[in-house]
Amino acid sequence: MIEPGKWKFTVNTRFYSGIAYLIVGEKDGAYEVSAELANGKKPDFRFSQLKAEGGTLVGVAQHSLLQGSLIPFTATFANGSASGSLDVPFLGMISFRGAEKVE
Repeated sequence: MIEPGKWKFTVNTRFYSGIAYLIVGEKDGAYEVSAELANGKKPDFRFSQLKAEGGTLVGVAQHSLLQGSLIPFTATFANGSASGSLDVPFLGMISFRGAEKVE
């Protein structure tokens, strides 16, 4: 089952290392996802085509620097934690595990 809320995790990429948040919302069976960094900045990812497949939310993201690219995204929710990935061209896989729900 998808668990809406704010999920805290650690990320380590060339451009950012530290705490990040995945914000998952649900209204009338439709999901919304956004991301936020610990410093309050919001990465320029726009998530769409979101659908639930059991306890996993699957979709794509887009970024202004990667015009036309659809970036595969997954987030799996189980036992009060979340894990997932975003496979960003030229940057590589951004993965998270053991994300804890903070809101």
